[in-house]
Amino acid sequence: MLDGLCLELYRYAVGHPGWTKSEASEALGYTLRDIDAAMDELGARKLLSPQTAHRDAFVAISPDVALADLVDADERTVQDLKSRISARRRELSSLVPAYLEARKSVITSSAVETLEDPNLIHRVLIDYGRDVSEKVLIAQPGQGSTADVQEENIRKDLELLSMGVVRKTLYDISTRDHVPTRKAVAAIAAQGGQFGALPHVPLRMLIFDRKLALVARQLNHEDKAALVVRDPHLIHIFTQLFEFAWELSEPFLVDKPDTSPLNSTQRAILQGLAAGYSDEVIARRLDINVRTCRRHIAWMLETLNAESRFQAGIKAHGAGWI
Repeated sequence: MLDGLCLELYRYAVGHPGWTKSEASEALGYTLRDIDAAMDELGARKLLSPQTAHRDAFVAISPDVALADLVDADERTVQDLKSRISARRRELSSLVPAYLEARKSVITSSAVETLEDPNLIHRVLIDYGRDVSEKVLIAQPGQGSTADVQEENIRKDLELLSMGVVRKTLYDISTRDHVPTRKAVAAIAAQGGQFGALPHVPLRMLIFDRKLALVARQLNHEDKAALVVRDPHLIHIFTQLFEFAWELSEPFLVDKPDTSPLNSTQRAILQGLAAGYSDEVIARRLDINVRTCRRHIAWMLETLNAESRFQAGIKAHGAGWI
């Protein structure tokens, strides 16, 4: 912002076209050195200009004219940049159809393909979910999805069921206490969806008709990649494995009263302890952190008055808790 002297000098310049430094100094009461400094500030902002006829005389320039003079070069630069960006956007956008067509050809020709990009995995799910006509088989390990995700799942699943598509889902038993999942299961099951529960679902998998199986790679806990299987023989094998697991499962929604003080997660932990699994393995199977798993174990040991984890499993089984 201009200081007080600059503003005074500018007002004086506006009211006295053709003024000189000495006149301004006398009229405003400032030294010539102060006037020179203020003139430099105003000149840098294009608000002063020497008078054409007399080089020692000056005139004030209106702010809008000064602004145009100041930003003209910058505006031209911005316009040139916008033009280059638009040209690049048009150029690369024109390649999108060719890329998608080539990508579609690659995907179609591959019996098994690894997809690293979650967005591409999501697109494959949408494409095949839209075209399914017979059945969808889903194995879902770990804890349940959020309420927002489940709300979207309900909408899609009810639409499939209305079209006569068979829909089966296997969940971990520990998910029974997850409220959003229970609500989603109840809503979908009421319209014909089928849900089973197992002590542990080891593999995330979706099978669409006999056309495609999407299987989580799961090299480690952070791995989000998926294997897209289109080979009909492999799809048949995955379908047989799913149906075998389905026969071993129990209904997800249980109407009979449960006298056990344990929730589903704690029962799954006890089953893991009885099977001899380490805390880390149990936590990974249930998709919870190790600290949470150990906190549950400590509470159950105290509740069962057990001196060891193995003894806790024995006592829990004898009490009918698992």
